[in-house]
Amino acid sequence: MSANSFKHIGLVTSYAAKQEVEICKASLKAWLLKRSVTVLDDSDTDIETIVREADLIICLGGDGTILRLVGKMIDRVVPVLGVNLGSLGFLTEVKVDEVFDELKSLFLGQFEIEHRLLLNAMVHRKGENGVVRRFQALNDIVINREGLTRYMQVELKLNHELVTRFFGDGVIVATPTGSTAYSLSAGGPIVHPSLSELVITPICPHASALRSIIVSGDRKLEIQITCDQAKEKALLTADGQENLEIDNNCLVEVTAAVNRFPLIKSSKRSYFGTLREKFKIPF
Repeated sequence: MSANSFKHIGLVTSYAAKQEVEICKASLKAWLLKRSVTVLDDSDTDIETIVREADLIICLGGDGTILRLVGKMIDRVVPVLGVNLGSLGFLTEVKVDEVFDELKSLFLGQFEIEHRLLLNAMVHRKGENGVVRRFQALNDIVINREGLTRYMQVELKLNHELVTRFFGDGVIVATPTGSTAYSLSAGGPIVHPSLSELVITPICPHASALRSIIVSGDRKLEIQITCDQAKEKALLTADGQENLEIDNNCLVEVTAAVNRFPLIKSSKRSYFGTLREKFKIPF
């Protein structure tokens, strides 16, 4: 993709946009308009239209702002530049005072895009034909106990072969990008985002020896839950953005999505640099 491709640029902010975000957006909008760019502002344009028409999307906020876009990119993916106005910034690597330097490099064609693995989750229900709901996630698909469900059995199959059954609070299926999110908090490993593996991490399993499993991204994972009572439910969540109640009659299939998420890299820091900065880990 060349710099000349960026004729329509979307500006997307967090739901709880603060004054700092609005000031940054106004400056960006003025800068882009001077360069004859058509700006699609989420203040007056819905996200679906921005994804459909933009050549590039600039996200202003935290990582959640980017994750909000992912579920809208099932049919079309758009390169994203994340500007960090949040608390972490694993996806929003560019700091506010760096954004115009990064844009100048973009318009000169001096940029790198990382194509990150995405997850596709399809929920089937017994007695109903076809897919009940489809999700797309950049970080993870999470299934966990909801409400007063006392216990839950999770059955995992890989390409129809039984991997394990365990009692616990649920399971996380994470991408390498999402390995530093909930999966890490649940005891999972850190996986470099250039890889294409799936990380399967049990949540509070009763079997203490059960640990995370890393499997090839070209496999299909099938998840079936069994709650204590037939009326009890679990909650499936995609990237913490969209969710669906599921029960004993649901089958969840998770695979790598056909699309990859095109994330524009910061020219000033690396993945391990971000890890050191955010986690204070001496890599």
